[in-house]
Amino acid sequence: MKRDRRLQGLSSEHHQALVLARSLEGLVHGGNPGAEAARALATRFDVELAPHFEIEETLLLPALRAAGETALVARTEADHAFLRAQAAAAALGHGEGLGAFAERLREHVRFEERELFPRCEELVPGALLDEVAR
Repeated sequence: MKRDRRLQGLSSEHHQALVLARSLEGLVHGGNPGAEAARALATRFDVELAPHFEIEETLLLPALRAAGETALVARTEADHAFLRAQAAAAALGHGEGLGAFAERLREHVRFEERELFPRCEELVPGALLDEVAR
């Protein structure tokens, strides 16, 4: 199914998130990732993922909540909270959570592409989707 053009920007960011997850998995499988790798993840989180989460949380999730999609909203918020917490630990140089971060990020991207975004296309008003695209 083709993604609504107004969600294509967020959807394309998911590709970069999957690349990040794969890179982290390679680091984890290669041994115990150090503080430098953890801090690099935290930086990428701040630049790439945090703005993406902010758009979803300020525009899409309130509209879905108003439409009664509380389970989808709760799942998205839980994933975001987990990923933020892992990134915060990584910013302190803790690399032991990178594998869990990578796995949850991969699952989260799949969830959004398969469940969240299709419901957004159905339920979120066009004016809000226009704002997402901006």
